[in-house]
Amino acid sequence: MVSHMSMVSQKNVTVINFAQSRVSIDFSCTVSEIQNTVHYRRISPWEVIQARFREKMKRS
Repeated sequence: MVSHMSMVSQKNVTVINFAQSRVSIDFSCTVSEIQNTVHYRRISPWEVIQARFREKMKRS
């Protein structure tokens, strides 16, 4: 019984860690995209974030 519970909580921790790593990867990509885009084109970082968010919503 106890071992089953610890296995379940271990799986949950793995899922949470995976989700957190995905978020941080997406965030770091967005930051570098903003830096590159703002450098080459005169648009606000907010526009880049909005475009990226819309893209994600279409995919899901």
